[in-house]
Amino acid sequence: MNCDFPLDCEKAETDDPKLSFLETPANTATLTLDAVRLLMDAAVRTNNFPAMWQLKIRYGITLSAAQLKDVLWHTLPPQSFHVYVIPSADNKVRMALDLMTHDDASKRVVSDFLQEVLKKKGHAEMVVNRLAGSKILNENAQKEALDFFVSIGVFDEVKALKEQYGLSLNNRQLKELLLKVYASKRNSSHLQWILSSYDKDNKSCIETLCEVLRTVATQQQEYSRELLDRSYGNFFDNYMEFINTLLSHDVKDQTAVDAAMTKAVSTLCPEGLTWAGQLKTNYQATMDPAKLEVAIDKAVDERQFFLLKLIVPLFTSDEDADMANNRVLEKLASKLDPCYEFFYRMAKNACNQLLEISGCSSQKALDTLIKKAIENRDIPWASELNSKYDAYLDIEMFESHICKEVMVVKRCKHTDPYYLGDLITSLRFFKADNPNLPGAIEKVVDRIRNMEKFPLQQNVVDKLRSFLADIHPPLMT
Repeated sequence: MNCDFPLDCEKAETDDPKLSFLETPANTATLTLDAVRLLMDAAVRTNNFPAMWQLKIRYGITLSAAQLKDVLWHTLPPQSFHVYVIPSADNKVRMALDLMTHDDASKRVVSDFLQEVLKKKGHAEMVVNRLAGSKILNENAQKEALDFFVSIGVFDEVKALKEQYGLSLNNRQLKELLLKVYASKRNSSHLQWILSSYDKDNKSCIETLCEVLRTVATQQQEYSRELLDRSYGNFFDNYMEFINTLLSHDVKDQTAVDAAMTKAVSTLCPEGLTWAGQLKTNYQATMDPAKLEVAIDKAVDERQFFLLKLIVPLFTSDEDADMANNRVLEKLASKLDPCYEFFYRMAKNACNQLLEISGCSSQKALDTLIKKAIENRDIPWASELNSKYDAYLDIEMFESHICKEVMVVKRCKHTDPYYLGDLITSLRFFKADNPNLPGAIEKVVDRIRNMEKFPLQQNVVDKLRSFLADIHPPLMT
């Protein structure tokens, strides 16, 4: 029998191909079914897909289960599916599926063939996808295909298999996929889909979600390079988005949210600290107060004063928050250096923000701030601290400041009492019920009287005596 078929199987088409020997005038005689089967056997042996297709179109004959197995197994590469063999193998599998008989035996062959494909190394995704898309895989083959796509993290194909066969992710697959999507830094749509693809009534899956949340949340050390460097592959953004997504799906684990809050604080950036506040508010996250103190110290030492208003509210108890606020104000006072005007303004603004948000229960901290304001000759701020928060100068500072103000008036030889404004304003900065105040004023008055004469000398003495008479009238004679 003449078996001179065209051998270029890569040019096979799904539409009616060009004329072959079967359709030439010399071969127009009707063949018997047995003869057609022999022709199909010959086409299978020579892997001649165009001839197989012509036989199907002309005579309606399809591949038997045995023939299908021969054809499919012939498409397997010797060792692995590498880039050069994948397109050819996929094309041959596609044609074999078009030529097959849809009986139970043939369907078993397709499922068995999937197992053989999975044994090969390399990138068999295209072929596995082709077989899965045939909708004829048995239950075991379906699960194996799902496992395969889960193992390589091809989320679209996992989704397609779930929708096509009604499969649900088991706890192992769920964990593997979640960790892969986190490691791959994929967008949240993949994560959202995964979280909608597991059996919500499966207790082990729910436990797995909590385990994954805990694993991811606790994996990095505080102040690590990944967390601190925002350009390091967007690590923190991916970390935050992943945890937020799981939390939004009611995945709850207190260890995880506490760890996430700690990591968020250690970023020392507005976004991280804001997130830490959200975790505290929405999920009752807490962290070690000592670590918050470390964050405060770092923010102050690195002159990131604007972060302090975000850190202080993160303390769990009001008592801890109050103590931290007082401590921060004291630390900021040490940064109020008049030699560096820019940093002075930054520290001053941070103090004002904290005072507006939390106030201050430490008289020591308030008195330290007004002392720094006076040292920097920032009389308006000192006045604000005194009037709003009852900040006062101590006696030693009183004597020093009044004498300095007088020396300025003397040195400049002012004659207009207008220039005594700062000195008069400063008199309010001393606590009137201080028993040492009258003596201090008398001491300053004596020093002024003993100075070399200057225009407003008597005016200054009169103002000081008038101030003393107002606050301690019985003491005046």
